[in-house]
Amino acid sequence: MEVSVIIPMYNEEDNVFITLNEVKKVLKTCGNYQIIAVDDGSNDRTLELLKDYARENPELVVLEHPVNMGMGKALRTGFEKAEGDVIVTLDADLSYEPQYITKLINALHQQHLDIVIGSQYMEGGETEDIPFIRLFVSKMANKIVGYALDRNISTVTGILRAYRKEVLDSMEIESTGTEINPEILSKAIAIGFEVKEIPVKLKGRELGESKVQFRATTISHLLFTFYEKPMMLFGVIGLLMCLIGIISAVYLFYQYLVGTLDPNRPLMLFMVLMIIAGIQILIFGFVATQISLLKREIYIIQKENKLLNKKLK
Repeated sequence: MEVSVIIPMYNEEDNVFITLNEVKKVLKTCGNYQIIAVDDGSNDRTLELLKDYARENPELVVLEHPVNMGMGKALRTGFEKAEGDVIVTLDADLSYEPQYITKLINALHQQHLDIVIGSQYMEGGETEDIPFIRLFVSKMANKIVGYALDRNISTVTGILRAYRKEVLDSMEIESTGTEINPEILSKAIAIGFEVKEIPVKLKGRELGESKVQFRATTISHLLFTFYEKPMMLFGVIGLLMCLIGIISAVYLFYQYLVGTLDPNRPLMLFMVLMIIAGIQILIFGFVATQISLLKREIYIIQKENKLLNKKLK
């Protein structure tokens, strides 16, 4: 099997036939392929339509979750059943044109890469008919999470990607939500896989409603960022507390010089607490950063274990 395309679907009855037909047209030029559609507990006719399509098109593999478990879990289910040497992930609403599938695969092979990301935020990338608030939040999230990854990657959270199968086979993926995309990138970069972006256009959804919950997605991405770079949280809080303590100390010193200092004022205790607490939090951040750096060694060991287990099977 050369290519597997994984498409998670949740309440996408309006897009099922359109998306699958468009993807199938593109994949006809890719040799031997399979399309894996994962119904993530839809409560409309998505699953029924997928099964109807599969009867006429044996290259379609339909997987299902009994309840909605999240995009990350849907992708993980697809990864487990994917047989292709190259695995492509794609949205069900055609916000990314299926024609990018071949461009991702060509870049993967021609440039000897391990992961290729379709990026609407890099130079040459475009967005079209995306609501302003959604676009702003998405850009900010990608900048923050991208900074945490120590790589110049513009689109960290996007689903449009092509992977070599050994990349996914070599890591333990844990996420169940949209944070799966930065998680895979983080682990792939730590292990040493080659990652690159190509410019694409992201379009607004034409049919159906978006399933992305922006508040939950934003919170999960922020938590992921702090997990990757603990000093971004501990450092900011620690420095802020130290700064407040120092400002309080300067004010108290001024009162001492002019002879109005009252040693029994609560501000004295407040100053001491702020400085000590700030220093402690900075130390926590330093320790957490050192622990975070150990993850790379853990990921490398996981990779070796998973590949060894695969060979033994």
